[in-house]
Amino acid sequence: MDFTCLEGCGFCCTFPAEVRECEPAFNAILQIDRNGLKKWDTDDPYFCNVHTMRQHKDRGACIFLREDRRCGIYSVRSLLCRIFPIKIFFGHRVQLYTSQVCRGFSKDRQSNGLHRTGEEIMEQLPVQMKEEMMLKARGMYSSLPGKLAGYIPPDVLQAKILDYIGTMDISNSIVSEKSRDDFTFQLSSEEFINLPTYLTEDMQWLVFRLTGGLLERIRLERTGEIETTGSVHYACLSLKPLSAGAVNALREYLKLIVQRDHFAGVVYLRALEQKNKVSLVDLATAYLNDIAASLLLRANMLAAFEGYDIIDTDMIRETIILSDGYLATEPSYGLIL
Repeated sequence: MDFTCLEGCGFCCTFPAEVRECEPAFNAILQIDRNGLKKWDTDDPYFCNVHTMRQHKDRGACIFLREDRRCGIYSVRSLLCRIFPIKIFFGHRVQLYTSQVCRGFSKDRQSNGLHRTGEEIMEQLPVQMKEEMMLKARGMYSSLPGKLAGYIPPDVLQAKILDYIGTMDISNSIVSEKSRDDFTFQLSSEEFINLPTYLTEDMQWLVFRLTGGLLERIRLERTGEIETTGSVHYACLSLKPLSAGAVNALREYLKLIVQRDHFAGVVYLRALEQKNKVSLVDLATAYLNDIAASLLLRANMLAAFEGYDIIDTDMIRETIILSDGYLATEPSYGLIL
């Protein structure tokens, strides 16, 4: 696969990109605008030196994004701005994978453009930061066998869950009351950044928010201004039938998720935090079912606004664009860039 930024997009600039003090871009950005960065409010010593690009009204795009949706500080942009849509996960190994929220991927799967980009990214990482993250992640994962009864190595756990996906039930029956409650909770968040966001084919930035029983579709502008462009009664949001193509597309996406080391990292963290002694495989299958249920709820939300009577393959593809970035924020055992 290959990748190119799309004209008039700028969607990735609506996410508060992290900037570490060890990056060359850190001081360069502050020289341009001393208020261009916002420090993280955290007690975690590892993240105490992390800032984010400042956004318009704390919800719009990065303040350096121009009106034409091009970067105004492109030559000194932060590391995360440079590597998007690639993410780096430090766990039992260093793995690079792509974020599916981006529409800039080509359909030429024979191209090795992203592979070359990945090699360049690893060379660009500040040596100190890379070594620190690799060392910390290695220590975290080497301690797991002594911390978890019934420990399963990441590659073995992944293989077991990939086998499970081949036979798992992908239907509306997996949508439980808990998954509905979790979705309602996210839609009701008072923090704008926690609401589901979506890039349309015509490059509109949309946000979905539940207010007083109405599920609102909101258009977000670069400067943080918002406008409600539609609404549906949340209580009337029903689960629509799935086409065979939709089921296959969802199954393939779930395989992609499991192949990311971040997935196993989530399972390990949940195992370390749990009070009940649930096996790693059971924790992993439960987490995967939660993901599938969330995807179905999001697909039905999009279908309600678009007037679809059935969830087809195209709707699943749009749901992946809506959902993939949110999955990457799930707390995990490991470190992610």
